[in-house]
Amino acid sequence: MSAAGRRPASRATLLALSLGHGCADTCSGALFALLPFLVVERHYSYAAAGVFALTASVASAVFQPLVGAHGDRSEAHWLLPAGLLLTGLGIGAVGFAHSYTLTLVAVAVCMAGVASYHPEGARWARHSASDSVTSDMSVFSMGGVIGYAVGPLVVAAVLAPLGLPGTAVIAVIPMAAAVLVFVALRRFRRQPAAGHDPSRQTPATASEWRPFILLLALFCLASGVTTGLLTYLPLFLVQARAASPAASNVMTSVLLAAAAAGTLLGGIAAQRLGRRFVLLVPQLVLVPAIALLPSLGYAGMLPVVVLIGIAMNANLSIALVLAQEYLPAHMGLATGLTIGLCSGLGGLIVAGLGLLGDAAGPSAVLYVIAALPLAVAALASRLRRPAAAPPGTVWTRPAAATR
Repeated sequence: MSAAGRRPASRATLLALSLGHGCADTCSGALFALLPFLVVERHYSYAAAGVFALTASVASAVFQPLVGAHGDRSEAHWLLPAGLLLTGLGIGAVGFAHSYTLTLVAVAVCMAGVASYHPEGARWARHSASDSVTSDMSVFSMGGVIGYAVGPLVVAAVLAPLGLPGTAVIAVIPMAAAVLVFVALRRFRRQPAAGHDPSRQTPATASEWRPFILLLALFCLASGVTTGLLTYLPLFLVQARAASPAASNVMTSVLLAAAAAGTLLGGIAAQRLGRRFVLLVPQLVLVPAIALLPSLGYAGMLPVVVLIGIAMNANLSIALVLAQEYLPAHMGLATGLTIGLCSGLGGLIVAGLGLLGDAAGPSAVLYVIAALPLAVAALASRLRRPAAAPPGTVWTRPAAATR
């Protein structure tokens, strides 16, 4: 464990990192929220929209493991403010890139910045966490989900009066956050070491690659569900329900606001009901809920989308904590692979769904997405308690035998 890991828990640092996470992911959410505007103004097809989403996912997949591995060697905290600055440059350029190719380049730059933030952000969030690791990491994760939820609202508010060039205004958000994160980390790193605290440190154990690979497969499919809904639910509303782009973005924000609540609730529930329960049960809720969407009107979708959002992200912080515990000596790489690689492979699923949407219509896309959580649940049932889990970790429900 590095010196950073021996510093006292810092709620202020955790909140600053969570805010930075939220500002980075505001831009990620804004990218997806831009799709309806691009479809309407630049006449993108379903397949073109799928490649747009794939570009964002691949950029994340390529950069995050590299950044995470680099951080394992040197704990490159400077990547946090630098990543936020790069994110702002990328999102700002999207509205001014009139060719499809240049738009994809701007998307890649934006997501490279986001990718630079995630692994180091998760590492320093864990360093600043208390002994309630799952709950505290859910605060960090929730920041990102709230950012996703705010992203579509920001796009709707800014692009309505300014059009696509309004992305320059959105760029101010991560750039301002870069200053806050820089100051917070500088203060935290200057704190003196507090000595050994077993409750806050990960035991020195060997890497558990087999369960980690299962976790990666699980998160890839879960990412396909999340990215698929973010990409195609708004387009379903625009094309099948004749909703406006702004109205479709409101639905996306409802989905992500519920997902933010699900992230926090999942972290709390994992400490009381066990991690396995939270990994499995919400996936079984998602299947009928998503399958119901094509039969509903806009108003009828709202309560179902709230339920989907809560269930969709209940396992987010748990997966991140498990990744760090399965590879305790490579937390940056584990985080980068979990968030980055899985997002990239999830993007491949989304690109394939785009081809399906062009051929069979938007309802078919939602039905396929509804089946994916079954595979997520099957993989979750095979995961085991990490050897490096902190003392007191609840893996199964209290009434069941603990492993």
